[in-house]
Amino acid sequence: MLAYYSARNVRTGVVICTGGEEGEIRDPDLDPVADKPRLRELRAQEVKNACEILGVAELRMLGFRDSGMADTSANQHPEAFVNVDRSEAACRLVRVIRELRPRVIVTEPPGGMYPHPDHIMCHEITMDAFEAAGDPGVFPEAGPPWQPDKLYGVAQVDDGAWEELMPRFVSAGYDMDWMKKQDNHSRGPGPETATVALEVGPYSEEQRRALLAHRTQVSSDSFFVSLPPELRRLAFATAYFVRLSPPCAPGEHEPELLYGLV
Repeated sequence: MLAYYSARNVRTGVVICTGGEEGEIRDPDLDPVADKPRLRELRAQEVKNACEILGVAELRMLGFRDSGMADTSANQHPEAFVNVDRSEAACRLVRVIRELRPRVIVTEPPGGMYPHPDHIMCHEITMDAFEAAGDPGVFPEAGPPWQPDKLYGVAQVDDGAWEELMPRFVSAGYDMDWMKKQDNHSRGPGPETATVALEVGPYSEEQRRALLAHRTQVSSDSFFVSLPPELRRLAFATAYFVRLSPPCAPGEHEPELLYGLV
């Protein structure tokens, strides 16, 4: 999505909520124990590198502490993102919104892309900040009001593409047992449930390079970055989004995220 709009000379910005301190270190050049204390610093540089690859114009860090996975001791840390005052978190994001003045915001879906406490919190404070940013009576210390036009969540859509590509994944030498196990469960929502289906296949190489920039998180042999170029383009051909505000009507579709804006 970011590379798609950068290629169209649309300025984009990324806001990162936490420092990722509780994550694992998969970079073979680092020591998982000795380098753990500087993981926040490492990941800040990684996201900066990834944003440069994707053509992102503005990067802002909200500065909260990683809460760790659900039901871990990190959830209890007093500075963890899930434990901060929600109003304070929203205020920090409102300050960024009023500074950068975006027309469109994209965030985590309700409940997060997966149930990590910080992914869930990211969605919640984005909803709060989207509503507050245009109100001059809320957080006046955060700058002059600015109301973005639209808010989207990333949509988790099963469009059947990977199922169709399964024989080609296997032929290319990939062990797809992990995906076959997931297929035993009911399929997720289809593409008809998304407001926007963005054709991002031409930017799959930028996506791969941006993922690899996150060296502490993504191994070079990961399925997501080691696919041959043509397979990768087909596997990551479409990005889906649901408009959260203004609420979309059932079956409503838009050609892209900036649709309708002058």
